[in-house]
Amino acid sequence: MRMRMPRSSVLSFLAVSAFVLAASVTADNYDKGGQQQQNKEACDDQYDRAYHKPAAGLVSEYYGKSCPDMERIVQAAVNRAIANDYTVAAGLIRLFFHDFAVRGCDGSILIDAPGSERHAAASKTLRGFELIEEIKAKLNARCNNTVSCADILTAATRDASMKVGVPYWSLKYGRKDGRDSHAEEADAQVPMGRERVTDLVQFFETRGLNVLDLVILSGAHTIGKASCGAVKRRVLTSKPETLDRKYGDFLLRKCHRGDDAERVELDGESPTTFDNRYYQNLERRMGLLETDQGMLEDSRTTRFVKEMAREPEVFKRQFAHSMRQLGEVNVLTGDEGEVRYKCSAVNY
Repeated sequence: MRMRMPRSSVLSFLAVSAFVLAASVTADNYDKGGQQQQNKEACDDQYDRAYHKPAAGLVSEYYGKSCPDMERIVQAAVNRAIANDYTVAAGLIRLFFHDFAVRGCDGSILIDAPGSERHAAASKTLRGFELIEEIKAKLNARCNNTVSCADILTAATRDASMKVGVPYWSLKYGRKDGRDSHAEEADAQVPMGRERVTDLVQFFETRGLNVLDLVILSGAHTIGKASCGAVKRRVLTSKPETLDRKYGDFLLRKCHRGDDAERVELDGESPTTFDNRYYQNLERRMGLLETDQGMLEDSRTTRFVKEMAREPEVFKRQFAHSMRQLGEVNVLTGDEGEVRYKCSAVNY
């Protein structure tokens, strides 16, 4: 029996195909002051009609009067950080995803308290906390305590992504910071690289995202690293048809000392470039994580993997759109949260 693709995935795939013909929203549309240029590209409109449902309570000009330099300050700090260490970009993208995974984008991952998400086993290799706190201090000095930590993390991740080659995506602001943060929720909910595709599809769908988002956002693994502990089972238990022999031998040599903290490039072919090599690696049975390689084998995801392996610019554009969607999932607005004075601590 031939399986029918869910309607949401069909619409998203049509949106992806349209991007091949649509003009790209590039970093050129983001001026030095950190503000969006007025011209809107056709692909944005096509995406919005077919796919994107804006979160209630978020608006693009939320800080227009209270902190008009907000985006410029965030962008300048992120650019300086990445100029000193290019791995900051991958770190921020991962930090943003972990925040999204538990209770939505509410900045709860940033809270530094015993038993918080930040101290979960799933969070032990996260980076970027100090940069977000630095930006928060700069914004507080300029605009009092106006800009939420959730909005700062969202904007910083967008700017970091642009710095490594992802097209610009517009943001709406007004997120409030959550007051609750629990390590057990992070350990129970954050994907750790060993899940089945079915589990990941369910994880995304319960958060308002779909199969295309899963495949596209997994493409963030084109930069960054994973620990040997996260890939050990892939090396030791994978069937030969799912793991290239030479790549498997390389991983065994890399991780043979038993140090689970040893780091391995997620994309060994072009680890410092945000490109579609990640998908090409999956076709060559060189996905580092079990969850990555599994997407080539699953009928719900393989079509998108192969499409992205052929279309690098389509991948980048769709990554921008999926990130925008991710940043509006289960957000707190209005009186639902607070604006923390320090991102690492709730207000008292």
